[in-house]
Amino acid sequence: MNQRFQNEEIRRVAEQYAGNELYQAVCSIGSQLEAELEFGLCPEECFVETLELLSVIAEKGEDILPEVEDMWLRKHNEYRRFDRHVGDDEIRKAVGIVFGFTILATDSSRHRFYRYTLSKRLMETIAGHPFSAWPETLDRIFSVPLVDGWFDAFLDEEPEDANGIKLPKELNTTRARKYFAKAIELQYMMPTNNGKYRWTGTNDRGSTAELAYFLGRVYNYKYTTSGNAGDDFPEESLNSLFDVKRLYSSLTQVYNAQKPQRWRSLIDSMFE
Repeated sequence: MNQRFQNEEIRRVAEQYAGNELYQAVCSIGSQLEAELEFGLCPEECFVETLELLSVIAEKGEDILPEVEDMWLRKHNEYRRFDRHVGDDEIRKAVGIVFGFTILATDSSRHRFYRYTLSKRLMETIAGHPFSAWPETLDRIFSVPLVDGWFDAFLDEEPEDANGIKLPKELNTTRARKYFAKAIELQYMMPTNNGKYRWTGTNDRGSTAELAYFLGRVYNYKYTTSGNAGDDFPEESLNSLFDVKRLYSSLTQVYNAQKPQRWRSLIDSMFE
C-alpha cells in the first residue's frame, strides 16, 4: 500500500479537525478501508477529499445534479494520474469510498433534496462504476453514525479547508483553495501575517508575470486576441490579496510574448 498523504499533512488535518464529527466518522473505519487498498487512501486524505466534494455541492446546490457524473470522472482520472500501477478496480474503489462518505454526509441533511434526491444520484453513480464487493463496502460506511443535521450545519458555515487556505468571499472557490495549497506546498507562494499572500516564484525570484499567469489558470482566464474568453478575472481583489498592481496587464503580456516563458511549464504542471 502506498502512502500518498505525507506525515505533516496527516498531522495538520488530525489537529485541525479533531472535533469534526465527519472526520471522526471517517477515522472510525478509515484505517480498515485503507488496509484493503493498494492506493494509499488514509483516513485524513479520505476526509479531505470528501470535504472537497461537499464544498462543491454546497456551492452548486440543486445545480449539482447534472455534474455528479463529471465529478466522479474527474476524481477517477485524478487518482489514475497519481498511481498508474494500481488496477482500475482499486481506483474505482478509492473514488467509491470518498463518494460513500459524501453520501453519509448528505444523508444527514434534513432537506429533502440533499437527503433523498442527491444521495440517490450519488449512489447511482457509484453503481454505474462498480468495484469488487462494493455493496458491502458502502454498507460499512453507512453503518457509521453521523449526527442528524450535520450537513445542514456545514451549509450554513463558510467552507472549511484542510490546508488552512483563507480567502475573501469573492475569491473563495474550491478550485482556488486547492491550487493555492499546491503553490504553497511547492513554495511558489506563502501566506503573510496580515491575511494576505506573497508570490515567491518558481526559482526564488518571483515575478508579477508568474503570479498573474498562475492566477489566470486558477480563475479560468482564457486568452484570445480579442480579450478574455473565460470567466471574469477578479483583478482588483487579487491585486489587494497579493499587494501588487496591474495583474491583468501582466497576464496579457505573458500571453503576448513571442514565445512561451520557460517557467510556464512549471506552473502548467500543477494543473495536469
